[in-house]
Amino acid sequence: MKKNKKEIVKRQAKAKDKAKKKRQLRLVKKQPRFIERPPITEMEAPKGFIAISMSQAIMEYAQPLMETNPADISELNRKMELASSLWNLATSKQKNNADEYAGWMKKVRTDVRSVLSLDGEEMDRFIEEMVQRHIYLFPEEIQPAPPSMFMYMRKDASYLIRPFDHSRIGFKVEKSIDPDEEDQRFIEKIRELDDHMQKGTNYDVYERLAISIEEESAPLFKKWLIAKGFNDDPEEYIHCVDIYMTFIYRYMLDDLILLKSVPDEYLMEFFEDYLLRKVMCKPFEYLYWPPSLKLFYRFLGEKGYTSPLQTATMIEALDAIEPHFLEILQERYQ
Repeated sequence: MKKNKKEIVKRQAKAKDKAKKKRQLRLVKKQPRFIERPPITEMEAPKGFIAISMSQAIMEYAQPLMETNPADISELNRKMELASSLWNLATSKQKNNADEYAGWMKKVRTDVRSVLSLDGEEMDRFIEEMVQRHIYLFPEEIQPAPPSMFMYMRKDASYLIRPFDHSRIGFKVEKSIDPDEEDQRFIEKIRELDDHMQKGTNYDVYERLAISIEEESAPLFKKWLIAKGFNDDPEEYIHCVDIYMTFIYRYMLDDLILLKSVPDEYLMEFFEDYLLRKVMCKPFEYLYWPPSLKLFYRFLGEKGYTSPLQTATMIEALDAIEPHFLEILQERYQ
């Protein structure tokens, strides 16, 4: 059936309005002392800047420390701790707080020696470069007033964001692939998680099950793409699904929702806010999320979790949101 463009636009607008009302209700109900937090895409950053979450801001700031990949989680943690100290040093300088600056400088110099094995002029130069990086990316005078959960970061570059090329998506094997034992266990876990959602359960049990499903989703999705003879590189698509599963099952949503039937307003919230707050990647890489999730629902349908109608409904909903998400990315990064 050919989609009615006017109906899709109307549906998107209705979902967006409903999502906004839910955020307002959530804040009144759960955080009565906090002001309303708009989705990140509705924050009006100054010209030449974009709104990002605090965690994203620190990750972006820490990039010079990650030019050589950390050898293990311990080294990663040490580098992130150093980045946090450098951040505080630069913030105290921007706020002209001499006492705080002196205290943080002492810690930073000790940590730079320990973590990066730098000393003397080389150490001083690195610290000054990181202070200037903070001043350049996050100038104090344009930051949103407290208690904002966001920061404004300078756009270092503009990107040409073009629509995703759907001709890249195709299969050599069009027939359905029946679930094997591994697939069946995975689907049964999702059904068990849905049952926990509907009946209530011990949260520790629920969380362990949810994390297990998130960890298994990408490998099994990749196995299916390869078995189907997927035309494109599966690695570009599989990383999308675990973030989505986390949103569905472990993010604080107002309504009980299941993977098989996600309402439009929550899909809108995922693409307008959650994804852009939680994932830091190159702008064009966000384009993979809608096609990836459409493929994932095909996978879930072939493995028996969703009915043909549920599969088609979710793919249609993602079809409707995809052009809106493209507009968001173009406005944000071009």
